[in-house]
Amino acid sequence: MGMGNGSPIDSEAIDESVEQMRRQLDRGVVNVRFRYQKGRPFTQRKGEDIRTARVTVTPGIQERGGYFDIQWWKNGDYKYHYREDALEFRFGREAANEPTSKPVQHFHPPGDLDAHRQSCIGVEQPPELVTIAVLKTWWTAVENGDENLVNAQNGLP
Repeated sequence: MGMGNGSPIDSEAIDESVEQMRRQLDRGVVNVRFRYQKGRPFTQRKGEDIRTARVTVTPGIQERGGYFDIQWWKNGDYKYHYREDALEFRFGREAANEPTSKPVQHFHPPGDLDAHRQSCIGVEQPPELVTIAVLKTWWTAVENGDENLVNAQNGLP
C-alpha cells in the first residue's frame, strides 16, 4: 500500500519537524511552504491540516541550496525527500515494508530512488529526533561536498 499504509497524514508531526529544522539550522532555513492537497502548489501556512512541508535550506551539497519535502503519517511513517539540481535522495519509514525484504526504515540513495537500503537513522520517533538525524547525515555531506556520505553514519541520532 505504501507510505502511511492508509493512515492519515500527521500535520502536527510535520510542524514539529519544521520547527526542529528551524532550531537546528537557524538562518540556514531560507523558506518554508506547505501543501494542503496532493498535486496542489506549495503556499504560506493557512492553519489547515497540511499534507507536506517544503523547507528550503542553504547551503546545499553540490549547489547553493536545496529543499526537503517532509511528510509524516499517524502510524509513524515518514518521508524526508531532499532535492537540489541533479541530486536527490530520500529517508523514510514505511510500515508496509515489514512483510517484505525491504527495510522499514530505509534510504533511497542519489541516482537510484527505487532502491530501498537500510537507513542509518535508528530512531523512529519523535519527529524532532528523526529530523535531527536527517540533518546530521545531510550536513556531513554538505561539509564534505559529497552526496555519498549521506546515510554513511552509524547509530543516528
